[in-house]
Amino acid sequence: MGTDQVLLHRFVIEQLSAAGLDRERLIRETGVPKWSLDGHDVHLPSQVFSRLWELAEHALEDPNVALRVAHRYALTCLGLYDYLFSSAPTLGAGLATCGPYVSAVTTNHRFDLVAEPDETVSLYLDMVEGEGRGRDLTQVWGLAAVLSRARRVVEAPVVPMRVSLRQSAPARSETFVEVFGTAAIDFGAPVDAMTFHPSDMDLPLTTSDPVLSRVLLPLADALPPPPPLADAWLDRVATALADVLDTGEVSLNRVARRLAVSPRTLQRRLMEADTTWRRELDRARSARLSRVAASGPVSRSRQAELLGYSDASSMRRAARRWTVPPHTRHGTEFG
Repeated sequence: MGTDQVLLHRFVIEQLSAAGLDRERLIRETGVPKWSLDGHDVHLPSQVFSRLWELAEHALEDPNVALRVAHRYALTCLGLYDYLFSSAPTLGAGLATCGPYVSAVTTNHRFDLVAEPDETVSLYLDMVEGEGRGRDLTQVWGLAAVLSRARRVVEAPVVPMRVSLRQSAPARSETFVEVFGTAAIDFGAPVDAMTFHPSDMDLPLTTSDPVLSRVLLPLADALPPPPPLADAWLDRVATALADVLDTGEVSLNRVARRLAVSPRTLQRRLMEADTTWRRELDRARSARLSRVAASGPVSRSRQAELLGYSDASSMRRAARRWTVPPHTRHGTEFG
């Protein structure tokens, strides 16, 4: 079960109280132990934080409440995590602290800063456990809060080139455009991410402090590693593979584009899940063949077409792999 540092709850509850919500009711209905709000290094189950957003949206009748609170982000409210960011020399170096040190505030999220093939830089945010409206609100809070934090310490405008959100498009998107600073927002995307121009990464931070940074990094390096996202990514890869198999054009690049990541990032995520591109492709083709065969006899040539093979002989060779245990195979699976 994922957990979140109570520092998150403390800041959000303060902001919601200032917006007119009853603080005691928020604490009671979300299940936040009142004593924890005065404690240090206290973690609560992650569903508590999602529930907090759901209650706030309902009570304020405001579907944009997470965006509005993130827009008012107060630097250093997250302690060590904020100081690691703000003491860095540049925006890129600051954002690079998000991924390896995210466990300072949550074990239910993971950030990845990735240099893309088109020379842009993307910051991805993944949730390990969560669903529904609580997930949508929590994810948009996470991205918008990082952006607001950056704007507090960079004198030049910080505006993403584009924003990708897994949530469905809202009835009105004006607040999203206002907070993110761009109308290039892709709703219903396969990932939650912000993409920046590479020159943004060189923007200096007004709070840069190399001495403080050298003091903090050994403390941060003692934190547990960021959470694994194996299950979430395998599910997404399986869905993307099923989609591209429908078109008959299957490749690592096409699946990566559908997932809005680079091929290198996709292979790295699969490696983290203790699998490979070839193995997942074989798995998807085997599952598709089983579904097709369940509807009645299908010719070899038609099977090859449905599974994205150039001919039936290529499919027969692959089908033999599906029935051979992985530990008995020889050679690389990235072929």
